[in-house]
Amino acid sequence: MAKGSRKSSREDSGIKVALPKGGLMGDLSALMKEAGFIVPGYDESSRVYRLVAENPEGIFVKVFSEKDIPIQVAVGNYDVGIAGDDWIDELTSKYRKIAVVKVMGLGLASDSIYAVAAPGESIESIRKRSDRASVKIVSEYPNIADRFARDNALPRYRVLPVWGRATSYIPEGADLAVVRVRSEGADVEIEKMGLAPISKIGESEGTVIAHRKSFETKDLSFILDLFKGVS
Repeated sequence: MAKGSRKSSREDSGIKVALPKGGLMGDLSALMKEAGFIVPGYDESSRVYRLVAENPEGIFVKVFSEKDIPIQVAVGNYDVGIAGDDWIDELTSKYRKIAVVKVMGLGLASDSIYAVAAPGESIESIRKRSDRASVKIVSEYPNIADRFARDNALPRYRVLPVWGRATSYIPEGADLAVVRVRSEGADVEIEKMGLAPISKIGESEGTVIAHRKSFETKDLSFILDLFKGVS
């Protein structure tokens, strides 16, 4: 067999962990060090995405965009992952029987998911408009946006998935946007966008998740226990 054509037996038998890059990375890196989960190279200055833990040994780490981690864990590519509740809920809103177990919250990057609209709008005015024509909702979270529309009994609506700033579509290109904002001072942040908060949909914090089969059949305690004292 050609050299490098298969993974080492050590990696095949090790625990695989998916960690996020982006906004959660700085706080999570500090928390990991406090917990004793030492992964050299996992910090905001690193451009390496495939890492090996120094402590505990035998843990292999790959760094992903936060929104990809619930998918990677759900399909079993990784035993454990850390991502925001928003991206976990985005996946489970559509696939309710997905093989992801929420293990614990870490209290990191406490953000909120809001439906926002042009100033002067309310859920009542949006609902009345939906009686006459299809309301357009833009979001990086199309499944959460769809759930919001159904939960609020909007008769007619269209969810438009977008990348980047969903708020820029209001008011000409959309009636509502579902976005993530910092929990502290959320109303002020939304006002600075020139928009109005319509409804708070939920909270988001950094959360440890596990693949269901791995959670049930593998001994993950030596990594999960690291976070129990600091979560």
